[in-house]
Amino acid sequence: MNQFLSIVRLDGKGILRDHVALLTLLVSLVGTLGITALGLFQGRLPGWSAWIPFVIAVSLVGGPGGFGFLFGVLMVEEGETGVRQALAVSPVPPARLMVIRTVIAAGWMCVWPLASVYMMNSTWHAVDLSLLNWLVVVGPLALLTPAYALLIPALTTDRVGALAVFKGLSFLSLIPLGLFFLRSDAGYRVAFLLSPTGWIIEAYQALLGSDGAAGFWALGAVAYALTLLLVVVLLFRRNVYRSRLTDPA
Repeated sequence: MNQFLSIVRLDGKGILRDHVALLTLLVSLVGTLGITALGLFQGRLPGWSAWIPFVIAVSLVGGPGGFGFLFGVLMVEEGETGVRQALAVSPVPPARLMVIRTVIAAGWMCVWPLASVYMMNSTWHAVDLSLLNWLVVVGPLALLTPAYALLIPALTTDRVGALAVFKGLSFLSLIPLGLFFLRSDAGYRVAFLLSPTGWIIEAYQALLGSDGAAGFWALGAVAYALTLLLVVVLLFRRNVYRSRLTDPA
C-alpha cells in the first residue's frame, strides 16, 4: 500500500507541473460541466436531447486516448529526465510499478466517466441505463486506458512522438462513432470492430435499444481490451525496461 501511495503521489506531482496534462483534465471537466449546464435550458433547445446519447459516446470513447496520453506522457518524461533509471533500482520492482500504473489508469477511467455521465444525464435525462449497464460500457474502456498509456512510452522517447501516438490512438478510437449513422443491418459494420472501441460502441447501442446482444458485444470488448493490454505490456517490457534501461548510452 505504501508503494502504491508513493506512485500515486509521484504521478500527481507530475500532472500538477505538466501544463498539457492539466489542460487534458480541464478540457474534460469543462466539457462535462458545459453539457450539464445546457441541459438546464433544453426547453429552448428542441431536438438536442436526441443527440445526448451520441455526445456521451464521444466523451466515453475519447477517454482512453486522452487519459492514456496523460499517464503515458508522464512515463515519457521519466525517460527524458532519468527518473526511470532511478525507479528501476528503487525498492519497487519494474513489474510492480507497471501493475500499479495499470491499476491507477484503469481505476481513474472507471470513476471519472461514470461521474461525468451521471452529471450530464442529471439535467438531460436522455439516457436511461442502470449502473450495471454503464459498467458494461466503462469496464472495457478502463482496460484500454492503461494499454494506451503504456503504448506511448513503448513507441516513443520524446513528447513530440507521444503527441503523435496520442493523435493516432484518438483517431482510431473515434472512428467507430460512425456506427451511429449506419443501418443496423449494414454488412460493413463489421469493419469497425477492428478498432478497440468498435465493440464498446456496439455494446452501448445494444443497451440503448434494449438488445439482448449487448452481453456478446461487451464480452468481445473485454477480450479485445485484455488482449491489447497483454500485447502492449510485453512490448513495453521489451522496448522500455529491457532495451532502454540496458543501453550504455
